[in-house]
Amino acid sequence: MAHELNSPAMTQQLPPFAALRAFEAAARFESFKDAAAELGRTPSSVSHQVRALEEFLGKKLFERRRDSSSVHLTRQGRAYFQEISAIFEQLAISTKRARGEGEQGPLFVGATVAFVSRWLLPRLSDFTGNYPDIDLQVVPNDAPLSFPDDGTDILIQYGDEPSEGFRVEPFLKTTRFAVCSPGFLESRKAPARPEELADYPLLRDAYGDSWDDWFEGTAASPPPRTSGHELPHCEFSLRAAKEGQGIALAYGALVEPELSSGDLVRLFDIETPEKVIYSMSYPESHSNRPRVSAFRNWVFDQVDGHDAKDTATKLAAAIGR
Repeated sequence: MAHELNSPAMTQQLPPFAALRAFEAAARFESFKDAAAELGRTPSSVSHQVRALEEFLGKKLFERRRDSSSVHLTRQGRAYFQEISAIFEQLAISTKRARGEGEQGPLFVGATVAFVSRWLLPRLSDFTGNYPDIDLQVVPNDAPLSFPDDGTDILIQYGDEPSEGFRVEPFLKTTRFAVCSPGFLESRKAPARPEELADYPLLRDAYGDSWDDWFEGTAASPPPRTSGHELPHCEFSLRAAKEGQGIALAYGALVEPELSSGDLVRLFDIETPEKVIYSMSYPESHSNRPRVSAFRNWVFDQVDGHDAKDTATKLAAAIGR
């Protein structure tokens, strides 16, 4: 194996690194002068290195014009640049990792109030303990289906809708079921059947309401609009339910603290079909950034222990990605 790794045949297939570096910079700027300034060389030195690479490949990489200081990539040159630029980026990332760099600094994570308060905050000290050099900055986001153009590194996306140019990785799925506060039932008879909910205030979410889905799992038809409030999202509807203002639908994966403490009680054994509620979304080009990778791996370690990554893989395959 050692002989194979150091074989002359493999080495002879690779052009000199200095020539590759000169070509990458010249292609990026489309200028030998600007490439030379970045590399600390003379334009003639960069031109010489590029010509040596062209001779090695047997391909013309640039169109040179006597009356212009710029150069233009040929078709073969542009294709070659697109391939090696990705290699240079990965090489820079790998080098930072080897030197222990790259995880220091801020990481901007966009998320809804519900995700932050119910999932992230209880685990935040664990993230800080494992990655003390990452300054996690939580950016409020009330539109969790559209990646914001505000410097956000990772969006905690609602659902698992794919988006071109972005990697979308589902990590949390759950069902929803009806809950209310014990105090809500003190002055009224607890509903014995879903049909009886027509006489109770049902708290609805303006975003992602699932009462129709819940009733679809019963023999009852959804009741007409009841007296319950419509609130911006599930965090508010659960808060209203805890205050005794009606019956809400709760995501099972997010409401365990209230059920354990007795602040909320579950009504019926009926629940909606299980579905993905949260995915991580980030640009494909950011997938190898150390801080992004660190947060991604930590999230999957938090969800269902060591089985979380397998779960995400199965979910991604199920939705065709």
